[in-house]
This record gives sequence, C-alpha cells and structure tokens, in this order.
Amino acid sequence: MSIEVPVSPGHHDWHFPAGQRLDFFPSSVPSYGHSRNLSKDNPALPELPLFLAARSVVLADPHKVAIVDKTKDQSFTYVQLLNDVAALKAQIQQYLSGYDPTVSSHSEEPRVAFLAPAGYDYVVTQWAVWAAGAVAVPLCTSHPLKELQYTISDSDPSLILLHPTFQKFEAGLQEQAGSAVPIVPVTPLTQSSKNFPFLPRFTTSFPLSRRALMIYTSGTTSRPKGCISTHETIVFQARSLVEAWKYDRSDHLIHVLPLHHVHGIINGLTATLLAGGTVEMYPKFDAKTVWSRWSQKGSSTMFMAVPTVYSRLIDYFDTNIRGTPSESTAREGVQALRLIVSGSAALPIATKRKFEEISGHELLERYGMTEIGMGLSCGLERDQRIDGSVGWPLPGVQVRLTEEKSGRIITSSGQDESGMIEIRGPNLFLEYFRRPESTAESFTQDGWFKTGDVAKREANGAYFILGRDSVDIIKSGGYKISALEVERKILGNEALSPLVSEVVVVGVENEEWGQRVAAVVKLKDSATTTGLDLATLRKHLKEDMAAYKVPSILKLVDSIERNAMGKVNKKEILKLHFAPKE
Repeated sequence: MSIEVPVSPGHHDWHFPAGQRLDFFPSSVPSYGHSRNLSKDNPALPELPLFLAARSVVLADPHKVAIVDKTKDQSFTYVQLLNDVAALKAQIQQYLSGYDPTVSSHSEEPRVAFLAPAGYDYVVTQWAVWAAGAVAVPLCTSHPLKELQYTISDSDPSLILLHPTFQKFEAGLQEQAGSAVPIVPVTPLTQSSKNFPFLPRFTTSFPLSRRALMIYTSGTTSRPKGCISTHETIVFQARSLVEAWKYDRSDHLIHVLPLHHVHGIINGLTATLLAGGTVEMYPKFDAKTVWSRWSQKGSSTMFMAVPTVYSRLIDYFDTNIRGTPSESTAREGVQALRLIVSGSAALPIATKRKFEEISGHELLERYGMTEIGMGLSCGLERDQRIDGSVGWPLPGVQVRLTEEKSGRIITSSGQDESGMIEIRGPNLFLEYFRRPESTAESFTQDGWFKTGDVAKREANGAYFILGRDSVDIIKSGGYKISALEVERKILGNEALSPLVSEVVVVGVENEEWGQRVAAVVKLKDSATTTGLDLATLRKHLKEDMAAYKVPSILKLVDSIERNAMGKVNKKEILKLHFAPKE
C-alpha cells in the first residue's frame, strides 16, 4: 500500500523521478551533473507512507524544517532528513547479512537496537532502521546498564547502533550481546552547509504488514515485554491522532518526552512528522527551558507531557515567574499554543485546574498503552474535556467494557457499573516478542485486546479510568475501590492539597477486610514541619468520599520513585513499605 499526502493538485499521485533536480531550489545550488552515479551516491528509500509524506513536504516547501535539535542548536530540513536516512539505511543493510524485506519467506525480521539521545540523530537512526526493513528497538537513555542488558538479551538484535554519547555502555552491551553481534557507532550529523538539490530515489515498498517497532512495556505490573508493531499499525496510530487532534504543517511541537515509549514515539514524533510539522527536541525535560520557550510567543503550537511534568511547570511558575515582570509574557506565550495534552498516568484534577489558571488551557486527556497506541481521547472542544475522563474512542478504534468474571459485554452507560476495557482495531500491536502464550492470553476469542484496565462509561459515551485491575482496584470489605479515585481526592482536597506533594494509594493485604486502603504520601517542603497524621487525613477525606474508600493506613515517605513516564510500580511500593518483616 502506497499512500501520499497531496501538497497541491499538481502533486497528487506524482512520483519524483530518481535523481531529478528540484528546480525550485535556488539557482545558485550546484548540479551534480549527468555523470553522477545515482545508485551509489543517491541510495533509495522504500515508499513507506511516512517517507512519502516527508517527500510531499519537500515538494511543497524545500526549506521546511523537520527537526530542531536543541542539543546541537541546529535545524534540519525534511530533504536533509530523507537524504541522511537513505545514507544510513545503506550502511545498516551491510550488517544484515543480505536480508531483503521484500522477500516474503523471511519469518522474522532482524532487530536493530539503538541508543541515541533525543534529537536529529535519533530520528535518522529510527527511520533508517525502518527503511532497511528491520525492527527498530529504541533503548532508554536513562536506564542503567543492567536494564539495557535485559533489553538486549530479550530482543536478540542482529545489530546495535550506539551514539558516542553513550559509549560508556559499549563494553557492557557487547558482553551481553555476544561477539557475533556488531556494535556500530552512530556518527553525529550536523546541519548541512548546502541545500540538497536531490531527493533520494524511491522504490516500491515491502508490505506494511512487516514488523517495524519493538517497544517494551513499562514493567509496572510484570517483567517488561517486547511489544511488536507493524508499519501498518504505526501509520494507523499516527493518522488517527492527526485526524483527531488536527495536526498540520504549521504545527511546532516542543518535545520533552522519552523516546522509548509510545507517547514520545507515536504521539509526539511520528504523528507530527507525518503531518509535515516541526519537532523541537530536547534530551530531557527542564521547566525553566520550557517556560522560556513558551515566553517566546508563537514559537510553538503543541506540547505533550505526563502529569508530573505539569506539576513541575506549575511549581516553577509559582516560584520563579508569578508576580515578576515576566509573568504576563509567560502567560501570553503558553496561551498562544493550540494543543496541550496530558497522558501516561492519571491527571489529578487539582493539577488540571492550577495549570488552567496559569495557561488558560484545559489539558486534553487521553488513554493509551504500548499495545494499543492511543485508544481514547477527549475532544478538541472545551466542552469535550471532562474532569477525570479520557474521552471517547479515537477514529477507527473500537472500545467495549466487559464483566470481569463472566466476560459479559456491558451495554449500560451512566450507571454505577464498571468493567474491563477491551480494544479492537488496526491500532493493535501484533505480538509480544517470542511470547506466544502471553500474546494469546491477552486477546479474547473474538479478537479484542484485554487491557487489564477497569473503567466506567457515562451516558454520553465518555470513559473514566478506574485503574489497573491488578494494582489499582482495591477489594476491601466487599467493596471495589479505585485507587486512582482516592489519589485524585487527596490531591484535590482543599485542606490536604497544600500539604501533599505526591500520593500513591495501594491495597495492603488484610485477613479481616481482604485489603486495607493505604496512602503513601510525600509531603510538600512547606508542610514537613506541620506534618500530617492519619486522623487529619481521614477527617478531611470523609467530606469528599464514602467512608469505606478513605485510607485506614498512612505512610509518610521522603520520595516516591517513578519511571520515565511518571508511572509508579505499586507492587514495588507494597514490597518496600508493607512487606512482612522477617
């Protein structure tokens, strides 16, 4: 399947001749001449939808910037991106032992693991792996060596690409991979001093059903599993978001999300580039930097992050901007954005309201996971952003609720009946890598993916996530209690919110009650002297919620560990703070 985004009536279904000069580049750009060896100097790219979309951008605007790499402090155009991808793809193919993705007899595509900082080199590397028909396995830049070695061991790559920033890991990765697996350094790329008068040659693509991406699950409830998606899945996920959130070529995303999860790879990077926008990439989140960029009004149109990032943005604003001469500029700058999205963890309503007061934006919430990309989203209109809700099914995605034990499909809405979320559609992953039993167990007999999350559905069709059945649904005294709801109530309580910085609610095993509701709380610095006790916590919460939901255990801690996506491993929390003492 070959799909191209038309740039004008004259360009629809128009194929750029191999090696032909772009006549709309400045006349001062030198020609390569008729003797140029195109097959050698201008390597080919397969006609994958993402590459065709990028080519259409070039045909419409040869100088359009694709990536702004803030570490390099350089900008890279779409035409340079395509040329650099084609060149690296040719190099990668030399290490894949004659692998040809167009040959259907290959039962398993080679995996190429890569470790590169967020920026232009990451994008070129990922796209080049896709162009070679291999499976891209992005490694987490913040993981210690042991976790990187786990990914290498599990994914069994044929090749590892290593950016010089992470050269310290080379020996450890080689030890894990074995001497037969080459580790090839990625040469950092720089902004070209020349305009590219040629596009790479394009050749017929291999089938989009080929495997393309392996992202590892977060591992918050079990050992991380390699989740395989095809080219077809990636394009569908990105296009569904482009349609729902109205990305276009004028969009400019400030990208601070990790690039080993679906949020950063699909929502941030792939969807924006598929739509022809610009991605401004940072190696990590820094609140001061983001506020500085927002203060440059019109510098960006989109921002996506996890709830903890918004909490830090609020804290920075309150501490460093509020009441200063730069406050009005900062407010005007963030108000100029068209879309600000929160996801990957539950968004406390208190955080949503505080950010709205500062920015004028009501954060758009959505629901997704590694196996499905994005499945649900609130709408672009303000009246389609409901507190505590993740909205409605995205275009092309089917969602249903089922009763946990019987599997009965829940058809009622707006009633006090929760169920397991199940998803079906072209957005679904293909398999867990080399785990056929786990893959089979994750699907119903009629092909729906079992997310493991529990939700309610209102009469208007909007979904409300109650949490993961394994860790967020607490069964106490015959009641089912949503830990996420209790967390939101604590953070949103008028008396408690000034005291509580972070909270995690878990179910502690108990002989009498089954489980007791426990709150693990990190206090704000300003509240460490006044403190918080269980009686005070319970007194204030009973004003907001039923007594059986109120925590009967309080544990004050100095810190709450979260992963790169702001998620907490609740099983580890239970082991750390509530495991029986030997």
